[in-house]
Amino acid sequence: MNPARRAVTLWLTVCAAGGGLTLLAAGRDWAVLTSAATVPSPSALTLTGGEVAASLTPVALAGLAGAVAVLAARGVWRSVLAGLVALCGAAVVLASLRAWGGDLAPGGSAAATAELTFWPLAAVAGGALLVLAGLYAAARATRWAAPARGSRTPMRASGERELWDALDAGLDPTVSDEHR
Repeated sequence: MNPARRAVTLWLTVCAAGGGLTLLAAGRDWAVLTSAATVPSPSALTLTGGEVAASLTPVALAGLAGAVAVLAARGVWRSVLAGLVALCGAAVVLASLRAWGGDLAPGGSAAATAELTFWPLAAVAGGALLVLAGLYAAARATRWAAPARGSRTPMRASGERELWDALDAGLDPTVSDEHR
């Protein structure tokens, strides 16, 4: 694999990891609220990341869609879309930190205690990966190879390696030259 393709693949992997980690964290339990005021015994309420910070899932999905859009775009639009991926990551980080650092007790009741899990920090890590990937692509994406457009030079595949090369180039090696 050539270095340019390796960089794009690594970048896309970091985007997928960031978005995936955020989506995973949004569905997990972030806090268990316990109220000592309930008679005859204390009651507990479990809150997921999606309940605490409702924007996590849509923003993570937008970041992942933006990563795909970066690959489909050309020129300066790649940098613009990459900047949007970074903004989605920043929104994840801010929503996670705000929810994690905020008062999770309903109505701010002092009689309730909150036991936090590590999932808010996992969401912060996922958002940070999106921020870093977005900033990296904003600076470098204009140097990446542009997606091919229009007609391509016909490629005649004669061996197994040539078949894979044709597929990598986006050509159908099973179609004869006269049918292209």
